[in-house]
Amino acid sequence: MYDYEWDRLKTWLDQYGAIDESITSAEQITRLDLSAKSLKDIPASIGILCNLIVLNVSNNKLSTLPDSMKELSALRNLDIRRNNFEELPEVVTSLSLRSLNASGNQLKSLCLLKNSKELRVLDFSSNAIRNLESFLPIKNELRTLNLSSNLIKDIDMFLPNLASVERLNLSNNVIVNIPHSIEHLESIEELDLSSNQIEKIDDAFFNLEVEIVDLSANNLKSLHLFSLESLEELTLDENDFEDLSIEDYFAPYLKEFSCDSCSLETFLLPPSEFLEMLCYSSNEIKAIPDEIGHYSKLTQLDIDENLIEDLPDSLANLVYLQTFYAKGNPLNEHAKKVIDVLSPNICDLNMKSGITIERAGADDLAQMAKLLSVLFAIEKDFEIDFDKQFSGIQSLYKCEGADLLVAKYENSVVGMITMQRLISSAEGDYIGQIEDLVVYEEYRKMGVGSRLLNKMRVIAQEYEYKRIQLAADIDNSNALEFYNRRGFNKTNLNLYHYTV
Repeated sequence: MYDYEWDRLKTWLDQYGAIDESITSAEQITRLDLSAKSLKDIPASIGILCNLIVLNVSNNKLSTLPDSMKELSALRNLDIRRNNFEELPEVVTSLSLRSLNASGNQLKSLCLLKNSKELRVLDFSSNAIRNLESFLPIKNELRTLNLSSNLIKDIDMFLPNLASVERLNLSNNVIVNIPHSIEHLESIEELDLSSNQIEKIDDAFFNLEVEIVDLSANNLKSLHLFSLESLEELTLDENDFEDLSIEDYFAPYLKEFSCDSCSLETFLLPPSEFLEMLCYSSNEIKAIPDEIGHYSKLTQLDIDENLIEDLPDSLANLVYLQTFYAKGNPLNEHAKKVIDVLSPNICDLNMKSGITIERAGADDLAQMAKLLSVLFAIEKDFEIDFDKQFSGIQSLYKCEGADLLVAKYENSVVGMITMQRLISSAEGDYIGQIEDLVVYEEYRKMGVGSRLLNKMRVIAQEYEYKRIQLAADIDNSNALEFYNRRGFNKTNLNLYHYTV
């Protein structure tokens, strides 16, 4: 009977190219990728895969899972995202899962997980979940929870069960307040509450040991910032503040602070001496205080689209500043002289107007292949061959897990950058490999390269990559200086090529 089931299952798996010819028994299969196969069901014989650890059936048309999956005693990672599940399959509760991704379905309830004590990573984003009561057992091992893009309004009842959670994403819901029970997030490191309807925040929130917080796009009118002693990044963008204040003892180790589009008239100075990024773009600020010069570690300053006429001389003391956005302000001559002393090349005032940064389209690929010849003329390890470069950029464009950005001026590609998704055994997760950053010479020193790199960094953050990395020619001193100034650190690794 076993041989018969294995023969049938092997035939089915071969049909979808899920296993290679070396597989001769069910016991050999530990990982199985059946994603994007238009599957409507999975055969019951899958239950014989006794050593299966990882199963990916994402991007299919599944609405049920076979009961035989309860026999998969070794299964730890299950990916059922982007299917047609309206209810969480009951067989899931019989498995000893560590990671479950069910995002992009039509789930309305998670109550079946109330006895799941071993789960560490849960992703239920982009479903139709409203109620979180009886969602998890009080004692659990959950570390990462993503409930973004649902219909959740009240989070009070389930927060006490999240004492071990380190990363919590509740963005794009309809949450109206942060309750006192937020105090139960004893292990929280990253908290995303962006794009909700939050009006009030209980003081218990400010006692958290959280490192990264996003409260952007809410309904906050008044906010008094204090404590949060472990906080390193805070985003408050797109809140229409009437009153925003900062205590002297707020977030002493803060590195990034953003208040884009917050209706602010005053340039507030966080007390942290470790600030690296400060954003007050699209507000109604008229002046920058002299104390801005105290931020000796600042690398990015954004004051775009305000009412600022003058800049303090102390701005020139920011020797580590890599990017300075100041467009859309009525800057006077003195302000422009301060920028010249600081370094004119890092300011967006020197960018050619009309250059846009956007995702590459199919019509851009030939221009991108031509642009690569500029890069390969500098890098000695590569040869210029348009046909090869065009074929390569076409394959990259079609590749899942690849991102291609272009800088365009009057519909022509003048710069580009690519990034590929890799799996790092060291990080235990995805990382991004940056490649092909190049700008035509006549468009350099206008901030185009910085804008391309910054946009790709944002994409990497959205994907939650653990790090991004790149390789640069050791003789390209301009590129090495460019990357060093933008926070990339040289490693002890050497890069080797072997031609096959």
